[in-house]
Amino acid sequence: MKKQIISITLFLAGTVGMLTSCENWLDQTSSSEIRAEDHFQSVEGFRQALIGCYIGMTDASLYGKDMSWLIPEVLGRQFEPYTLFSSVTREYYLQNYSYGVTSAKEFIDGSWAKAYNVIANANEALAYIDTNREVLNDTDYSVIKGELLAIRAYLHFDLARLFGYGNWAARKAEIDSKNAVPYVTTVSKNLTPQVSMADFFTLLTDDLSQAEQLLKAEDPIAGAHEWSYYEDMNEDGFYDWRNLHLNYYAVRALQARVYLWEGSAASKELACKAAEEVISGFLAMDGNLGSLNHFAWMTSSDVPSYPALALEQIFALNVATLRELTTEYYVENYKDYDYAALYLVPEDVQTIYEGITSDWRSHLDLLSQTMSGASSAGYTSRKYNQTSTSSYYGNRVPLIRLPEMYYIAAECYATGATPDLSLAMERLNTVREKRGIYTPLENLDAEGVMEEIAKEYRKEFLAEGVIFYFYKRLGYTTIPHLTETMDDAKYVVPYPDFEVQMGRVQ
Repeated sequence: MKKQIISITLFLAGTVGMLTSCENWLDQTSSSEIRAEDHFQSVEGFRQALIGCYIGMTDASLYGKDMSWLIPEVLGRQFEPYTLFSSVTREYYLQNYSYGVTSAKEFIDGSWAKAYNVIANANEALAYIDTNREVLNDTDYSVIKGELLAIRAYLHFDLARLFGYGNWAARKAEIDSKNAVPYVTTVSKNLTPQVSMADFFTLLTDDLSQAEQLLKAEDPIAGAHEWSYYEDMNEDGFYDWRNLHLNYYAVRALQARVYLWEGSAASKELACKAAEEVISGFLAMDGNLGSLNHFAWMTSSDVPSYPALALEQIFALNVATLRELTTEYYVENYKDYDYAALYLVPEDVQTIYEGITSDWRSHLDLLSQTMSGASSAGYTSRKYNQTSTSSYYGNRVPLIRLPEMYYIAAECYATGATPDLSLAMERLNTVREKRGIYTPLENLDAEGVMEEIAKEYRKEFLAEGVIFYFYKRLGYTTIPHLTETMDDAKYVVPYPDFEVQMGRVQ
């Protein structure tokens, strides 16, 4: 069965022409400066600003939809391709890398604009946090500032992954000198100048290093203090649900991603170190952070209650409108006329999961078989069907999960300056065993390890927006469901027109 696209009328609250660069939205009048100064005169003001950034990240243009479980999955060709009918949605154009059409530009403009809007909000709070240091105790200061820096880094990095060049390690000199997306660190009416990718990488890793140090000093998840220490300052629940914040281990996990993206031997060593710290430390926090901070490997019996694998989430967002946003795409028992549904045909399920029936990632708790009419049945992901999940773990969009750290460590051990193939296979075998695959990988060379890692990314992160960046980072020229060769023209999403008009160079 091939999907048929029907006409969809999109209602937009604004128009593309109304969008301007983030730097130009922020018209700082004296009155707005006074309001900001008033807002940041208390710990509550800083906490509200931080939570506002996370809420901004749940927007449909960002991780509530487009930048997580939808567009990266479409670009990575994870699911059965859409086919042209009478008219098409932006997903059809994006899966074919037709970035110049209007509907594709709406995604480009919207995600760019919203990302820089959240960055601007983080920067505004950061502009006051040292000036008004006296209103914060040491814990609130370190945690709030660390998370704000991490938010700024997270968004800049994803913009760089989407709008920048991949396969960095294989063509380092070329990419080091290319222009990066603007790394905005101030709230100003002036245009932020572009820097090279090499300088962008320095700005990014500096933000993450500072966030790491601040959070290590005071974050509950880092074991800085006993949980009882935080109870008096946690009346509003600010320190609950640490994996719904960019906590210390989330920052270390993001560092692992960033260093592996750059891919030099030195960076791989740092990526491995960060991933190993998450592996050794994240699960050790289980039970030590109060009743609302629980981390563990999931089992097949857990999945019906936690389809988004919530207990393995190092960083996730709570998206209040998740069911509304996902219903059209991840449809249980969908029919032939559910044209937007993202699904796998049975042959794909067999290929991805290699016919290993003990691997519970391929079972109906995570993949729902269709009730299609004339066409052959397929399977759609159930990760966002969280209606039966307890209120504590519902509406979760996972952005970093524990298995990724094992895959990063395995890749670094297999391809680093001093390879350790045995340890690489050990890291992969750990995840495989947790998923019900009890035949260990043995006697693989580095190429064989990388082939297994690629298989694991497809199995593990279906519907999570991860595989496209895996292909792009490593410069894959062939990907599933595509006969054409992948290249920069497909991997590199073009800047919004309004940025190009202001002189931005990609």
